[in-house]
Order: sequence, then structure tokens, then C-alpha cells
Amino acid sequence: MNISINREAMKTVRVILEDADALGVTVETLANGATVIDMGLVAKGGWRAARLYTLVTIGGLGEVSYEPFEVAGRMLSAVRVMIDHPIEGCVASQIAGWRLESPGKEHAAILAGPGRALNRVSLDHYFDWTDYRDDHHEAVVAIQASEPISSEMCDLIASSCHVEADDLYVLIAPNRSLVCAVQVAARIVEQTLHRLAEEGMDLRGLRHAYGFGVIPPLVDDDMISMGRINDSLLYGGIANIAVESTDDECRRLVSKVISSACDVYGRPFIEIYDDAGRDFYEIPIELHSPAEVHLNNVTTGNTFSAGSVNHTVLEESFFG
Repeated sequence: MNISINREAMKTVRVILEDADALGVTVETLANGATVIDMGLVAKGGWRAARLYTLVTIGGLGEVSYEPFEVAGRMLSAVRVMIDHPIEGCVASQIAGWRLESPGKEHAAILAGPGRALNRVSLDHYFDWTDYRDDHHEAVVAIQASEPISSEMCDLIASSCHVEADDLYVLIAPNRSLVCAVQVAARIVEQTLHRLAEEGMDLRGLRHAYGFGVIPPLVDDDMISMGRINDSLLYGGIANIAVESTDDECRRLVSKVISSACDVYGRPFIEIYDDAGRDFYEIPIELHSPAEVHLNNVTTGNTFSAGSVNHTVLEESFFG
């Protein structure tokens, strides 16, 4: 395939750079030449910024829009994401899979975005599911960051991607920002694909996909925000995947890749996280699934569905 997800994403990055003030974002050129775009850390960000950030994370290979979503009689918004190339847009780009250990930092930064497909130093394990690799002179990554990005970290990213630092573009937004709430809810297709792969599906059979997820109310607290944005996926996210497969395979998988298949399902994520000692790796992998999944087998025309939106937990998480 001749698609470069970094080249495609840069089309959107240039729109952000040209319209930064109107989008409510700030652009900083670091001493090494790297460009950092603050889309919610100190900058205000907003709905347009969130849509463009999300489009960048899928390598520009889809459409992102908004629609209404009702929870407990309150009309919220949901983000809908339409993916044309699920392997390249989600597996090779949108998944936050690149753990970047940085000197002096207690916790590794987790990178998403098309720059992952340029990483030649420590390619993350999600690329075991695809042969796709990118080759472009510019790299774009996105980080859910609660503190500024340093020149040293950008040097590490640029060298790993084999690009010059002044060809690196880093988008940042913390959990508490609107931009982050939107882009996480828009990960609903990505989350479904990695669960399908973990349960044994050959992702080469993917045709295209779409999904939508509710955007939670905002709060200026990173921990509470983290819980709410996870709940938006586990209890309020719906994915529709078109695949070339067999009906038996679709029937076998669909009930395994929904969050309600996990034993700890049924409570707000923050409570589950606390019970796990605030260690993501102690939370069962099965929980990191969408609320509802529909698998459309294009080979036979049959659709297999499982799960449902859990309005009760969403209400508890969002409104107490």
C-alpha cells in the first residue's frame, strides 16, 4: 500500500498550525526545532480542535463528526468516527502503544499517532498484527500529557523515527481537556480491533469500520476525567466492523469482545482502577472492550451483535 499515514496526518496538522488562534491551541517551536501543539494543557482547545486532533490520530484516514447522545435525560454529545483503512488508521496509528522511557521521568510517556509506524528503534507489539510500516520525512505523534514536552523527549522520538527534530510534530492534551475526552471516545473502533486480534481474528480481513462513543462531562481533575473517559468506551461505546470472514468466526468472537464479558464489569472504571491498586496492568484485558459490537460479515451479508450501552453506570459515573 502506498498510503503514508504521516503524510496524510500532516495535511491536518498544517490546518491546525494555520488556524491555531481560532482553534484555541498554542504552537511552540522547541530549541531543537520540534513543534509542540498544546491542544488542552494550558491552551483552551475546543470542539474543532478535538475533531482535528482525532483525525490526526487516525492518520487522516477517515471522518470525525458529532451527534447527540442522551444519558439520564440529559443531552450530551457523542463523537462518530468513520474509518476507511482500519489497519493503517487504527492499529498502525491510533492505538497508544509506544512506551517512551525518558531520562528523569518516573513514568513512561505513551505515544499514539502515525509516528508509531516510523519507529525503527522500539516498534510496539501491536505491529505484530500488520506488515504495514511508514516511510516519510515528517513524524506526528499524540500524547495524553499532564505536563509540557521537553526537547530531550522530542529528540528521542525524532531519532527513533529517523527524522530530523524540526520535522517532528507533537500534539498534547491532558485527560481533563475536551480534546482528550473526544479523542478517547473516538478510540472505540481501535479498542474493538485490538480485542478482536487478542481473541484470534486475522485483521487482514478488515474492510472498513465506524463507531461512536459518548463524550463525558468535563472536570478539572485528571483522575476523575480518566475514569469518565474510560467509562465512555466500556459503557457507552458502539463499534460496527465490516469483515471478510466466516459466520462461525463472527459468531464466536462477537460475544467475547464486549466489556460485559469481563467479570469486573458493572461499576465505574475509577472504582475498578482503585481495586487494582491503580495499576492498569492488573485490570483484566477483557474489560478494555466496547459496550456494544456489530460484526458485518461481508462474505455472507450476515451481521452478528452483542452487548448494549449501560446507561446506569454512565449516569453514576457522569452525574453521581
